[in-house]
Amino acid sequence: MTSHHDDRPTTSPSDIPLKDLESASESDSTITPRWNGFSQFHPSNILAHPDGLAPKMSQEDWLAYSEDTWYRLTLALTPSFLQHLVGGSPPQPAKLHAIAALDGLRGWACLLVFNFHFFFTYTWKVAIGWGFGKENFGIHQLPFFHMLISGHIMVAIFFVLSGYVLSYKPLKTIRSRSFDQTFTVLASGTFRRAFRLYIPAITGILCVFVAVRLGLYNYSHSVIKEGHTILGTNEQHPRVYKSFSKQSDDLWVTLATLMNPFDYALYYNYYNPHLWTIPLEFRSSLILFIVIMGTSRLVAPVRMTVVSGLTWFCMRYGRWEIVLFLFGMLMAEVDLINGTWEPPARPAVEDDKTTIRLSPGSKTTIRVSRRRLWISLFVVGLYFGSCPNIGFKWTPFYSWLWHITPKTYPEPHRFAQTIGAVLIVFSINRSPDIQKLFTNSFSQYLGRISFAFYVVHGPVLHCLGYSIMPNIWNLTGKETNFQYCLGFLIGWLICLPVAIWLGDVFWRAVDIPSVKFARSLEDRLIPKGPTLSRPTLATRVE
Repeated sequence: MTSHHDDRPTTSPSDIPLKDLESASESDSTITPRWNGFSQFHPSNILAHPDGLAPKMSQEDWLAYSEDTWYRLTLALTPSFLQHLVGGSPPQPAKLHAIAALDGLRGWACLLVFNFHFFFTYTWKVAIGWGFGKENFGIHQLPFFHMLISGHIMVAIFFVLSGYVLSYKPLKTIRSRSFDQTFTVLASGTFRRAFRLYIPAITGILCVFVAVRLGLYNYSHSVIKEGHTILGTNEQHPRVYKSFSKQSDDLWVTLATLMNPFDYALYYNYYNPHLWTIPLEFRSSLILFIVIMGTSRLVAPVRMTVVSGLTWFCMRYGRWEIVLFLFGMLMAEVDLINGTWEPPARPAVEDDKTTIRLSPGSKTTIRVSRRRLWISLFVVGLYFGSCPNIGFKWTPFYSWLWHITPKTYPEPHRFAQTIGAVLIVFSINRSPDIQKLFTNSFSQYLGRISFAFYVVHGPVLHCLGYSIMPNIWNLTGKETNFQYCLGFLIGWLICLPVAIWLGDVFWRAVDIPSVKFARSLEDRLIPKGPTLSRPTLATRVE
């Protein structure tokens, strides 16, 4: 078979136009086009023909090109929801898919994570609950209100949602007995998962690396050393090295550790410590795929029993992140059994009733409103999700939870927040009333940019937030609670729009292309054409 390499022209020493390369004389007409394109950039040719440096376009063409470039740059840096104001196409209303409410929930969870990370740098009050230590009686520390500034429950919601979404499609193919499709879905998800998680994460760290070398973190370092502003959690901040090579070595160690799948310790890197969730997401995703594959041939009741047992097993060993993923899988199976996302077979009534049997085999039943049941369950989930991150053993409303929390949990509050996250997602899936909170345009926008927003919000708070907060408090003062909170409000109103803006840009520039790249790469690498005949394996038992 003739190779494509045979069609390429070969180059011998006689083909190389030494005269043109060594002298400033005019090029010979016998010079091959291959070398003509190269020789025009040789210094001798440039000195001999300085007019070659003149622009090839007319002034009008240059103006049009510059205007087009400026327009494209302006459009790229403008948030997607404002692009119609600078000549872009108006945003088209997106058609809501079946589980759009879960996208909106993820978006709000990212926003509340931003709140937590904004406040916890300057005060410990966001980590403790109402009445802790027989003090701390702020309204923001009460159950429900506390969720607005408590970020750990949001991580639990992320992991439940990931487990639910990643398992929903393969479980659907399993229930239809389409095992070839199950394998395809799981293989595709496994192949693309690392690209989906790590391309945006690594790109975000590289952006911080560039910002560090440009000196954008120098002032924030002086704020940390000053010691009067960072009074809460002094989390990992980018280290600045004088040597570029040492900075590069530090970057390499950071990326290598972040991508190490064999280290189960929580890794808070110095460039963007909030990315500690990415390795957990990746490992838990792979474990979830293995569990789905391993239980795919089982009947549904047995599969759910096995997964429930694995959930309990992981709970006893304190692997709270895997517990959340497996709970997501169990909820996806239950929703498929009940046809939660399927069109209703009969018209929905205003307030449907359901019958609850008080105990197995009991004839005593009660009829309750489905609408009120799911709303009540959602409220209960919010209560559990409001469990404070620190000291809930000594906090009113939550001290009783200490007695049911597994002693193996390295962070005991994760257990109560796991219950809260599961109840929140479970009730949202079944309540059209609650879904309205997360299917509006603002919630859906937050959901679209959620991952990008999560990646960029930390650098914004470390670079911009650290720098402006002491100056804001110099203006407002911080002697009284009003002055202190006013400074918080001003800083929050500055940092949040910047984080959303950069999150929008990062979403379009990195997040969306990374998803497309993973799909395109997979399409290029998988075999095309008819399936080869299967070889026959002859086995013999000795």
